[in-house]
Order: sequence, then structure tokens, then C-alpha cells
Amino acid sequence: MSEISRIQRIRGFPFPKVDWFIKEHIEETLDYASRDGDIIICSYPKTGTTWLQYIILQIISKGKDFPSFNDALVKVVPFMELTGKGPIEEMQGLRIYKHHYPFDMIKKNKKAKYLYIYRNPEDTLVSYYHFMQNLRHEKIDFEQFFEESLSSDIEYGRYFEHVLSFLAHKNDENLLLISYEKLYTNKKEEYLRIAKFLGEEYYQNLAEDEALMKLILENTSFDHMKKNLPFVHPQSKESSEEPVKTVDFFRKGVIGDGKNKMSPDQIKRLKEVANEVMKGTEVLEEWNAE
Repeated sequence: MSEISRIQRIRGFPFPKVDWFIKEHIEETLDYASRDGDIIICSYPKTGTTWLQYIILQIISKGKDFPSFNDALVKVVPFMELTGKGPIEEMQGLRIYKHHYPFDMIKKNKKAKYLYIYRNPEDTLVSYYHFMQNLRHEKIDFEQFFEESLSSDIEYGRYFEHVLSFLAHKNDENLLLISYEKLYTNKKEEYLRIAKFLGEEYYQNLAEDEALMKLILENTSFDHMKKNLPFVHPQSKESSEEPVKTVDFFRKGVIGDGKNKMSPDQIKRLKEVANEVMKGTEVLEEWNAE
């Protein structure tokens, strides 16, 4: 697929060119001023955004809040590029919302809380490919997708620069960096770290209540989420009469599966780019240690 058919550039940055990503919604959320106390989930696509979203909802609600995928997408934790600022403005009380914007494209509020989740590049690339293929009618060639991923001619730009944009602010008190792999292998420890960042009250609730921790771990397990959170494809006005399409949003949710899709040469080239672009960062050390 060509860039012309798959990408729309807004303020020079490549966004998905799909009916439900309206330019006005993207621009108004890029300029949106977060309020004090807002919780903003930041990520590159397919790095664990939805998982983190439900972990936060479960921690804050003490295991009670588990909205449907689509309700979360547009109302409970609005996806900024999709919804625009309207649903966020309508939210009462604690506001949680999410986006895939790089750090430097959005307005910041020092009294809001930002959580950024990142993931091994092989798994991210392959998961992103499968997701895009599920969403689109036309066949996406994996070889071409791989090349575009290395060249930045891909939705949301090249992954490594996206990670670096947040990593440059790792010492900001209101930004929490979260490794998908650490979250996967050390769930209790990482859930407590997230709770601590969200607020001492949430941390104490989780640290002192073993039954609550067990409930949240179960509710946010991959199998539970895959079974209970079907994703209904956003319908454009032109396609509103077509049958509703349910997308398999949760594919495998494991670590290291990306290598099974990629050739040895592709793995080598991806690693070379990562080593070049992210040289000297602790995130690169994490990835190379796996």
C-alpha cells in the first residue's frame, strides 16, 4: 500500500488515513490543555495501551470498573484522535483519556499525570501489522509494512523516535514510564508501582488487600480481557449499513512472538536501527538483554 492511501499528514506528522480519524479532532486534541489531576495514557500503537487502561480503571475503582471496549474507547477513557475533545470536556470527576501522540506534539500540565507504556520493537511491529490488517479491507504486504516501519513512512511515525520523545522526560515527576515486558513478568510489583504513581490512597488499597490484588490481576489477565472485551469496528457514514465488524483486538499478548513472523535479516536490521537511534538508553539495554 502506498503512503498516499494509508497516511494523512497533520502538522507534518503521519496519522492513519481512515474515516474515523477526523483532522479537526486530531488538531483540537493536539491543542487541548489538560486539567489538574487528569490521567493521560500515552503510547505507540500496540504496546499495551488497552491493558494499561484497564489496569488503571481497576485500581482506581477497586476492581469494579470494567466497561465494554467501545464504551471505554469513546466515553470512559476517550481515545483523543478518534473522539476529539468533546467527550473529554463532558467527563465529570476524575478524567482519564489516551492518545498515541509523541511527547512534543501535545500540551502539558505539570499537575496532570502521564503514563507511557513501551514494548519490545519486534513484538510491537508485528502486533501493529496484524492489527492494521484486521482493520483494513485491502491486503497489507508485511515486507512493505516492515520497510515503512524502518523509514518512518508509517502511521504515527517510526517507533524508536516515539519512545525517545518520552524517554527524554524520564525524570519528570508527573511521567511514569512502563515496560510491557516488566509488566508482563512482574505484575504485582508493577501494578503497585502504577498505583503508587496514581496516588498513595490507591497504593495502600492495593498493597494492603490481597483479595483486591487477586481480583484485579484476574480481571486484567489477557484471557479475561480477550473473552470479555470484543471490539466493534468504528463505522463510517458511508459504511453504516454494512454488517457490524468485530475486530480481534487481543491477538496473543505474549512476549517474543514477533520474532516468529520476521525473517532473521529483518530482525537483524530492526536491531541495527534500534542500536543506532537509541544508543546509550536504558530502554535499549532492556531490549538487548531479552
